[in-house]
Amino acid sequence: MSALAERRVLVTRAAEDQAELAALLAARGARPVALPCIAFADPADPAPLEEALQRLRSGRPPDFVVLASPHAAERFLARVDPTWLKGVRIAAAGEGTARRIGERGLQVLVPAHGTGAEALVETLAPQVSGKEVLLPRAEAGNPALAAGLARAGARVLAPVLYRTVPAFAADPEGARLLRAGLVDAIAFASGSAARVFAALFGAEARQLAGRARVVCMGPTCAGDARAAGLRVDAVADGGLPELVDSLEDALSTGGPSVSG
Repeated sequence: MSALAERRVLVTRAAEDQAELAALLAARGARPVALPCIAFADPADPAPLEEALQRLRSGRPPDFVVLASPHAAERFLARVDPTWLKGVRIAAAGEGTARRIGERGLQVLVPAHGTGAEALVETLAPQVSGKEVLLPRAEAGNPALAAGLARAGARVLAPVLYRTVPAFAADPEGARLLRAGLVDAIAFASGSAARVFAALFGAEARQLAGRARVVCMGPTCAGDARAAGLRVDAVADGGLPELVDSLEDALSTGGPSVSG
């Protein structure tokens, strides 16, 4: 039996992004608890993105489009007619993002090993020198991807596609379960979610998180969580499937058993 079976796991992703992680957890018998710590908003200055979209519409596409997250894929492709991307190579930073692109009937290039900016730069570096790369991005996203592609000789266009903003308030049911000590683990897939969790719960954040296993997706997220005063029990190396693996490992090695 999975160590996740019947365990409550707090899912702190934005409401629009809850489903995939919740489904992965449920597949192992866990009980996902929604407590979105972040939300998404349009760019404060939409002009650069609109200019990039206009270039696509007018038949002046880039050589590559690079999408770094499932939400970026959803948001960008919602604005684009697939015919505008004829002849454009599309790259994704991980399997979850690649699936969103593939659902639109588009071919996608994904790193053979690893996920995230480093793996994608390694995959694309031999191919992008002198090429134009469109990288629709989160406003406060990891700059390593754009910087790595530029170092490889690409002409990078990186308009802001969306902003990550704090959730206005904690979900009442998720907060109730957390305060009652009925949450076994907390999953953070981004540093922004960890920071906002700490802000939402203020002085009690550290104590509340300390009752559960705290698992972060990647070292940047873990660093942000620690900087916000949260203890981190495990760090996943990869995407959401690896995050679930790390949650299971954390709970199988002495994690709290509080669900009821």
